[in-house]
Amino acid sequence: MSQTRGCLGAVYRITADFLEKRGLKHEVMGQLTPGSRKLVEKPPFPFSWHDSAALEEIEQVLHARSPQLAADLGYAAADYLSSTLIAPVFKMAVTLFGKTPDALFGNLDRFYSMVVRGFSFRYEPRGRTQGTVFVQISGGRPHESLFQQIRGNLKVMYNLAGTDGTIGEPSVLRSDDAGAEVSLPVAWG
Repeated sequence: MSQTRGCLGAVYRITADFLEKRGLKHEVMGQLTPGSRKLVEKPPFPFSWHDSAALEEIEQVLHARSPQLAADLGYAAADYLSSTLIAPVFKMAVTLFGKTPDALFGNLDRFYSMVVRGFSFRYEPRGRTQGTVFVQISGGRPHESLFQQIRGNLKVMYNLAGTDGTIGEPSVLRSDDAGAEVSLPVAWG
């Protein structure tokens, strides 16, 4: 697993668009450091890799306003990326493994690694319609806003599976200077 957290430049464009659509851009920009503001004002090349510190700073500002905003940003990013940049990977995964939430949650490493670095996923089913997603995060102690962003990301799996479901609140299993591990209950019907 990578020692630092990073993301594709496309994530910064998605974040800037999210802030604009929600009418939060000026409020959030006013609370960011100059380097983070720059990435919102002029997002980098979509396919270049960048440290995710600025993204996480934005998530923290959103989280302070409402934890749900960080989750909403995570959902918006995953929804956009799953229908564009990584859509072929999702299509292949559904063909190979099936179009069920279990199959999608079981292949999260494949999807995430195309867009972000510093994350590792493990899925444990609990019966036919529920389970737990475990996320290992490297690269230093993350803020709670990152856990909410992941919760929002995971909700897209239900869209891809063509079903409704819930992603429960993250439980922190470990959080220290090396990173964190969280678990999120998932259920669908």
